[in-house]
Parts: sequence; structure tokens; C-alpha cells
Amino acid sequence: MLLRKKHNAEIIFYIFLKFVLNKLLGREGDVFPAHILKKIDKNIFDDFAGYVAALDIPVIMVTGTNGKTTTANLIAETLKSAGKSVCSNSNGANMANGIFGAVINCFKFAELSGLTCPAFKFSADFIVIESDEKVFPYISSRLKPSAVVITNFYRDQLDRYGEVNSTVFEIKKAVKSLSGNPLLVLPSFEPLASFTGYEVKNRKIFYGFNKDGTGAYFAETALTDALTCPGCGSILSAGKELNENALLTKFKCEKCSFANSNPDVYAVCNNPEAIKIISRKETDGAFVFKPVLTGDYNVANYLAAYSVLKNFKIDGDIIKYSFENFETKFGRSFRKNIKDLDVNIDLVKNPAGFNRVLKKITGSGGIRSNPVNILFAFSDRDADGRDVSWIWDVEFEKYIQNIGKIVISGRRPFDLAVRLKAAGMDRNNITVEHNLKKAVKKIFQIAGRRNPSDKKIYILPTYTELLRLKKYII
Repeated sequence: MLLRKKHNAEIIFYIFLKFVLNKLLGREGDVFPAHILKKIDKNIFDDFAGYVAALDIPVIMVTGTNGKTTTANLIAETLKSAGKSVCSNSNGANMANGIFGAVINCFKFAELSGLTCPAFKFSADFIVIESDEKVFPYISSRLKPSAVVITNFYRDQLDRYGEVNSTVFEIKKAVKSLSGNPLLVLPSFEPLASFTGYEVKNRKIFYGFNKDGTGAYFAETALTDALTCPGCGSILSAGKELNENALLTKFKCEKCSFANSNPDVYAVCNNPEAIKIISRKETDGAFVFKPVLTGDYNVANYLAAYSVLKNFKIDGDIIKYSFENFETKFGRSFRKNIKDLDVNIDLVKNPAGFNRVLKKITGSGGIRSNPVNILFAFSDRDADGRDVSWIWDVEFEKYIQNIGKIVISGRRPFDLAVRLKAAGMDRNNITVEHNLKKAVKKIFQIAGRRNPSDKKIYILPTYTELLRLKKYII
């Protein structure tokens, strides 16, 4: 299908704007050009999405509260390793303009005979799109996904989204309205995300955690954000299986039939040096690989990506190679060695995600001999969420004993400082530095005085501060 002359001209304009932003202003330039084009032509996304949908290219959409970027990029990078051409918004720009920018960026110049003007043709074997929960209904209705991956649903930016149940029902409604009954890839251990597939006829793959002779992963269900059954409103109960290595948590509604499903694809080994994944439908044994990403929540991301890739018949050796050589995007379990210091950056934007990052960096039990030093960059711009009261739901009290020096920057540093003091942090260990560049320098100085064997820096920013950090870290 050929593009109209108007759309060819719009692609040229997009390329020009992106070049200016990249080369002259040093910005990524995926979102702003799309924003300008949308102002000029309000139907432009619908038109381009229509072109793409007519090509019948497999579209994989990933949505949820936490883990979207990592999961989508695991899928996209593995498909590339398999020799596939992939269209994706790998930089995490997951609102409508960012997604549209990724799509239009995959239209390549084509030399077609008989044409007197520049022509472009969409060039990709797969489309892998990370979508913000708010725009998922609109984007999915246009791109018509072959598979929908849901990571989890937690309370996040209540000033933008409202309560999490509202988000769940909107996404479930959108899934049910999609033509072609796309595959649903859902976590078996998370109530709200699981409910998206409850009493829905689509084919489903549940991923999760199970146990064998070697133990089990810690997979505690976040019932704090799903106290009641999303179906009937009754209180959910958590059935717990305990062994000497770990805790498995299940959920069940005592009033209706909603409960966790047995996972089709699951992790069974709690050795951080080797993740073992078993698929109930595979006959060639366990899939074992050495993870690049740490933390239980990243095991879930691996499981989701593996489930999708096996569905599209990607060879296990290719998946193993890609998973073991995966490079994280900035801010998502990102690591870099700078001046002999091990710099670790994790985006934090809601209580559930913040708790998991704190657990990962401080350790899950006991007191560390070397408490971790952290730079928090905490702000309340639109993309962060204006309401910062959510930090009172972060369980700092659990981890405060393993935290040493703290530097806080951003637009709302004193809010976080008060929260940390209330959690038991010694105020003498907290430094507020409004200037982000100076705050980075300060945490580097603190880490530089540490034992040479433990020179680590942990930086936990909200979204807009993450973008500002790039020029000081990359």
C-alpha cells in the first residue's frame, strides 16, 4: 500500500525535525516532531496506523505499571537477534506521540518505479510497543495487536489515573473489544493484571513462580493494591506455601471463582546466578540462563518476554544469548562504571516499584556491613505526578537500617527528607542539594571515600529527574 503524497511530505518533515533536535540540540527527538505533526494534521496517527495495520505485521503491545520498558526491550532485542527487523519505542516514550514517533521512524525511503516524488515504505517484521496504561485503549484499537503483555497493576500517579481498579477495567474493556482475539500474556501471581483475562475468551499464557527441589522465588502478591476482588468486591485471601528457601503467595476470592491461575511458564530456582524457566508445553526441559538483571521483579520481566518469544517460535538458544547479553536502557536497572565507581540507576515512580528497588539494593534480610549510599532525585512535574503523598506508602522502615548517607535533589526534596526522618533516618545523614549536578558530585564524593571493594552509587530518580540525569552520567 502506497502512502499519499501528503504523508510522504510529513515523514520528510519529521526526519528534518528529528535531525535538528539530535544534532543541533542534543535531544533524542522522537516525541516533539510527532507532537508538531499532530498539530498540523489531527488525523495523522490514525492514517499511519491504518497503513501499518493493513500490512498484517505481528504487533506485540506491553502495558502495566512497572516493568514495561524492560519487558518490551527484552522482546524487541531478542527478535533482532533472531534476524528480525523490529519497530519499537525502545527509549520508553510510551504516550501517543512517542509511539507514533516510533512508528513513523520505521518508514524507510523506497525506490519505486514510476514515481516522480520521494516515497516511503514501512519496514519491519515485528512491531513491539510499550504503551502507557492511559493510552493503551486508543493505541491498541489502532495498531490491532497480535499479543498483549501485561506486567502488573499498582497504584500510580493517582492524580492522573485515579484508583488502579479504574485502569484495570478500562484496559480489560479495550482487550475485549479488540478484533482477532489477541494472545494475552499475564502474571499468575498479580491479582489485578490476572483479572484482565478473567472470563475473557482470548488465548492466555500465564507466567509466574513455582517450586521444585531447589526451592522457589520470593513472589509475594501485592495485596496492598488489590485488597478486594476486582470482580465482586469481596476481600481477597492469600494462601501461603512456605519452605526453607522462600515464600510463595497465592490469592483467591472466597465469594466468586476468581483466583490465581497455575502458571504455564514459571521460574523455579532461586539461584541469582542462573534462572531456570520451565514451560508446561515444552518437552525439551528447562530453559536456563545467567541473568543480567537482578531483583525478583526482573525475573517476572524475563518470564513475560520468554512467554511471548516462545509463542512466536523464537529459538531457545537465541533467547538465551539475547537475555545474557541484554543492555538495559538508562534508568531501568542501569549500571555504569565511572571513575572506578559502580553507578546504579533505577527509576522510582510508585510505592510498589520503590519498595522492590529498595529491597534489591539493600538486601532482603539482616544488617549489611556496608550500608548503601543513595542519591534521590525527587520531583513533581506532570510526568512524575503532582501528588507526592505516595511516598508515605513506601516501606522505608524495612530498609532504613541498611541505608547510610543520603543526598536528595529535585523539586520536592524536603517532602522526601521528612518521610525518611519519620522512618527513622538520622537527619545528620541526609543532605538536601537542590542543584542536581552538585548532588551527583556530592554522592560521588561520598562513594569515593568508601572501601575500595564496595564503591557503589545508587541513584533513584523520578521520571523527569531521570531525563535530567543523563547529561551528568552518560
